[in-house]
Amino acid sequence: MHHRPLLSFLRRPAFTSSAPARLTSWEWLGWLGLLIVVAVIGGALDTLVERTFHWAVPAHSVWMAFLRHPSWVVVTVLLPAPALEELGFRAFLSSAPGFVFTGLAFFPAYVYAFIRNNLIGVPTPTSPAAALSGYLHAFWIVLAAGAISLLLHRYRGDAVVELFRRRAAWIFWISCAAFGAEHAFLYTNGSAWWGFVLVMPQFLAGVGLAYIRVSYGLRWSIASHYAFDALAVLPSWLYLSAVPHGPLYGVLMAVMVALLGIMAYGLVVLGRVARLRW
Repeated sequence: MHHRPLLSFLRRPAFTSSAPARLTSWEWLGWLGLLIVVAVIGGALDTLVERTFHWAVPAHSVWMAFLRHPSWVVVTVLLPAPALEELGFRAFLSSAPGFVFTGLAFFPAYVYAFIRNNLIGVPTPTSPAAALSGYLHAFWIVLAAGAISLLLHRYRGDAVVELFRRRAAWIFWISCAAFGAEHAFLYTNGSAWWGFVLVMPQFLAGVGLAYIRVSYGLRWSIASHYAFDALAVLPSWLYLSAVPHGPLYGVLMAVMVALLGIMAYGLVVLGRVARLRW
């Protein structure tokens, strides 16, 4: 399968049930760089909006806690998150029945998490056990949704797959918007509506991850998501923990050089995207 260039695809998203296009490691690194570049642009827009409207992300927000306090609690939250989010938001970006119904089993768990985190509000977990309890709540939703998904596959499978094929553009953009909105609680802990305005980095990254998933397969979107999250969090942890001229300071410098190199490559890819070559 040959993938469609990014901008051409975004004008008219479509799913396929055939094997994904082949992706080399260097091409993947280019897409990762582009994800980081657009997320940085989104973050700059967030900062502009925050200052314009005098919105302040509270120091006790989940995102600030994750960035400022490296711990096993944060690792417990972040380690399974990329794989589960790819299953929940992007597995069904396909017309292959197996992926469609797998996605339908996981997506309702994120609808539940959206309601629980953004409308009810949840405290930042203070222990690995507390962090895992959130996943345990979601497990029961996945179990129930999985049973319903199996019934749909058995009795209405062809109709559901045809719906995903015909409404691919709607499903694609709803998935990207839902992925962004689901992260709003990171900024406000569910206490302010404007958290939904500040998820531009997640929305833009979600568009890129969705394209990678459709074009190259779910395994590549999962790998990209893990790499993206690591490059978003690790430099902050190293910056807060490193002592000048200490061993962690050297690691920080190496990570920053690698990050800048990946972003530079992402700018090259951005130029290729603009010329409809990628």
